[in-house]
Amino acid sequence: MAKQPSFKNILFDLGGVILDINIQATLKLFYEMGFPSEMLQFPNSMNTDVYFKYQTGKLDTGQFRDEIRKTSGVDMTNQALDDAWNAMIVRFPKERVELLKVLSKRYNLYMLSNTSALHVQVFEKMFLDLAGESMHKIFKKIYYSHEIGWHKPDKEAWEYVIKDSGIKAEETLFLDDDIHNIKASQELGFQAIHIHERTHLMNLGFDL
Repeated sequence: MAKQPSFKNILFDLGGVILDINIQATLKLFYEMGFPSEMLQFPNSMNTDVYFKYQTGKLDTGQFRDEIRKTSGVDMTNQALDDAWNAMIVRFPKERVELLKVLSKRYNLYMLSNTSALHVQVFEKMFLDLAGESMHKIFKKIYYSHEIGWHKPDKEAWEYVIKDSGIKAEETLFLDDDIHNIKASQELGFQAIHIHERTHLMNLGFDL
């Protein structure tokens, strides 16, 4: 990147950018539990909005579990469901965590993630155990979809961040692994980079 970057802030997605995830691990367990095929589409199911409702805070965790049981027709314990739901959370590569620590001293770091209360409990502890400090110390502010009530790629998610944090879109670099989110952020004026297999956090060229 240029020695004098045109951004002051970096707004991160979490899964697929900082955190390694494997959605198929969750769907495999759901399949083995006997979930119907229409519930084996995540995150964008055309047949059920239970995942969307949970990730936008319209269902709390207890309601989510009940709705999953009702919609799937599968009777399962809370623990079995939680374990399957959390199976998609894999790990934080240590080099990414170390990079975040360095970047936090040079830029204002923020996070905007489509996530849920159950996942937050797991990955925040995972990050703390690896980094030795809370995510909330490294990021100036973290925005979780289930807390703010908006879900990427809805533009209201970014508008919420802008209003709450006071940052300017044009002074902010947005990193996400979903091209729909990249396009939506660019329409609001963010500088954005699509993270994928060939363009990932560790080869973006941050001058360290």
